[in-house]
Amino acid sequence: MSNKSIFFKFRNRFDFSPHVYDIGRPLFSNRKLEDNFFLLKIYEIDESDYGLFYDFQLGFYLKTNGKEEVFFNHVCDIVLSRIRHFKRQDPFTSKYASGLEQARKLEAFLAFLKSVDRWHKVEPLESVIGEKDKLIDQLKGRVAELEAQLKQAREFDANEKIVITNGYIAAFMDLIEQLQGLSLGDKKLATSQGQSPWYKMIAKYFMHGDKPISIDTARNYFPARKNDKPSKYLNISEEDKLFKIVPKNK
Repeated sequence: MSNKSIFFKFRNRFDFSPHVYDIGRPLFSNRKLEDNFFLLKIYEIDESDYGLFYDFQLGFYLKTNGKEEVFFNHVCDIVLSRIRHFKRQDPFTSKYASGLEQARKLEAFLAFLKSVDRWHKVEPLESVIGEKDKLIDQLKGRVAELEAQLKQAREFDANEKIVITNGYIAAFMDLIEQLQGLSLGDKKLATSQGQSPWYKMIAKYFMHGDKPISIDTARNYFPARKNDKPSKYLNISEEDKLFKIVPKNK
């Protein structure tokens, strides 16, 4: 085997300011042990750097070698092999504690590998398919639920809209405002916690002449607070107040 690294980028000899993701020692590195040096770097860097480290070494490999899948499989194999090595260690030896910490780092790196695994190397294809099938079943259930809600909502749709005579939308809005103020003794005839049911009803079921009434236009006739009307509020002039609703007994 050649002493030249096959998979990973080493730091140059006597280079005391290498790239942070280079592997190896400054004076001499046995490049036949490149897998070990790669794993040592995993132990040294923060878990948040795993993606950048992997991409850096992958970029080096792709410049002189073949496919990303080959690189991924090699990295995955050495990580899994070393995790198994640490898990088999005698728990009564002095190396066991440090081995557990290294195994934890490797398992974190393995979790990263799962996130970029397009070849189902880390998890069997059957497991991935099972998860996908489970997700599909959940989505099918959600779709059925939404379709039922849509069907129920469409039961209230009308085949046509009520037409307000062109030029008299303000007069109609005045009637709605009067309707909100009608009382039956100490109770209101029609109440709502906010104004949205009124203007949404008008936008959905009414037209002004041959044109639809946008929800924004309808909303501008119904300020949320009567005493604090917004700048876009459409005030109804006295000349548009053509009707007056009064109790029958008056």
